[in-house]
Amino acid sequence: MNKTIKKFSFGKNWESFLGTLNEDRIKEAEHSLQSMLHLDTLKGKSFLDIGSGSGLFSLAAARLGADKILSFDYDDQSVACTRELKQRFFKNLQLGQLNKVRLLIKNIFKILANMM
Repeated sequence: MNKTIKKFSFGKNWESFLGTLNEDRIKEAEHSLQSMLHLDTLKGKSFLDIGSGSGLFSLAAARLGADKILSFDYDDQSVACTRELKQRFFKNLQLGQLNKVRLLIKNIFKILANMM
């Protein structure tokens, strides 16, 4: 049995969010990461942003000093938002290949759908 998974297009919301993104929101994301991870800095660390959405937490990780950042999302528009944020705020940062990981996630969703 092959089921189709209907998914919400989060990217439309993230695209709108990028229009309102400001320094306060970025700082809030930084503080959120610091609080959750119980760290002041991410220097010397790698950061995996699963379901990157707008890319805000990838940006926060970069500003907190993460050496390597891998961001990915299943939603095409969310991937575009993460790329846009990278272009605006941290052009020199090397992000992982979003499309390669997206294929893996797509296959995982297919397997899960077939199990149900």
